[in-house]
Amino acid sequence: MGAWGNRNFENDQAMDFVGDFIDSPSLESIEDALTTVVDLGEEGEYIEVDEASVALAAAEMVAASFTKPAPDFPTELQPTSDSIGIGVALKKLARKAVNQVMKKSELQELWAESGDFTEWEVIQKDLLERLK
Repeated sequence: MGAWGNRNFENDQAMDFVGDFIDSPSLESIEDALTTVVDLGEEGEYIEVDEASVALAAAEMVAASFTKPAPDFPTELQPTSDSIGIGVALKKLARKAVNQVMKKSELQELWAESGDFTEWEVIQKDLLERLK
């Protein structure tokens, strides 16, 4: 059974991304995750749950690199994400990605159908605040 929770590190796709990042840390992996979602959203394409989940985890990594981690930020990830030099431009890209996921994505639709949408939305709004 897969992991599924309303926090951004409480699902299998996000944790797979984290594991891959720890094994091979790169700025490009974070940028690719965010860019994929932004590009899909801007082109009016459907953002699937896996892409959205990975983008939210990547956005959390960006926020953490600016000393604003989520309460559930994986402790084993902090030294690795700090060492790759995330810049301000990536913070802007992360905000765009989070907004795209919240606006129209399979993940947003799944949460809208659940009884926990409001809590998920609050978590994403908090992430946006931490990315300012």
